[in-house]
Amino acid sequence: MRSPYTLDNPPPDEPPSGVLVPSLWRVQARWWKRHTPALDQRSTRRPVCGHCLQAWPCHSWACWDGQLGEAVRMPGKTGKRADAETRPVSDPRMSEAAPLHARARRLAVSGQREKSAA
Repeated sequence: MRSPYTLDNPPPDEPPSGVLVPSLWRVQARWWKRHTPALDQRSTRRPVCGHCLQAWPCHSWACWDGQLGEAVRMPGKTGKRADAETRPVSDPRMSEAAPLHARARRLAVSGQREKSAA
């Protein structure tokens, strides 16, 4: 999902209200800004990324822009992802959490157990 930010209106350093992980926002915004064209490149016909020197928008900028877009996505907004979450899933494999999310949940639960044991 694209973010609402542009070169003329970059993401703020501090996360907007409603962002679930503020420290992650700061990293994403920093890398979004790193992967923008240098000021002298912005008006050229084919700008290049000021960090990786690839044609802009580079792959990294697009990834960070997508992450920021997901972070500022408001609850209740309709979109492909929101519609998919509300539709019933017929394939049981599709209802399982993605491996990365499942691992994060396991780590969070084990971290809570360690804290409560101390």
